[in-house]
Amino acid sequence: MRETGVGSWVRWVSALIVASIVLATTPAWADMTAAGVWEQVNEKTGEAQSTVTISKSGDAYIGVVTSIFVKPGNPANPICVKCSGALKNQPMKGLQIINGMKQDGLNYSDGTILDPESGTVYSATMQVSPDGKHLTVRGYVGISAFGRSQVWNRVR
Repeated sequence: MRETGVGSWVRWVSALIVASIVLATTPAWADMTAAGVWEQVNEKTGEAQSTVTISKSGDAYIGVVTSIFVKPGNPANPICVKCSGALKNQPMKGLQIINGMKQDGLNYSDGTILDPESGTVYSATMQVSPDGKHLTVRGYVGISAFGRSQVWNRVR
């Protein structure tokens, strides 16, 4: 039997209030991911060197160099002369440098990152800042303590 009247109305309003509270208290980062375009900044010089587009591929995240900020006199799209295998002598623009990053909230792990300047592939982690504006990318050998980090800025 269907209930009508004040009791039904009170339950409906109560459910609406509870739903509003749940939505209002859900953290903003709950839907935030590393997916997007990031400005890669050299941690030593503070200069932007490239943009990297990170996207989800299957159950992991990958990152591709989408633009390079070159200094006057340097090639517009340098090649990865120190890379090995299929990446050797490939243009850096379009190069997939981040592979296999698994998301756990704002943290990403179990991936790798390629340093196109040295041709070295490192184990890697990433962490999105709570405001979603920065991405800390850490490449390392063995354990995370033996590595270096860069903070990238979200472009979009």
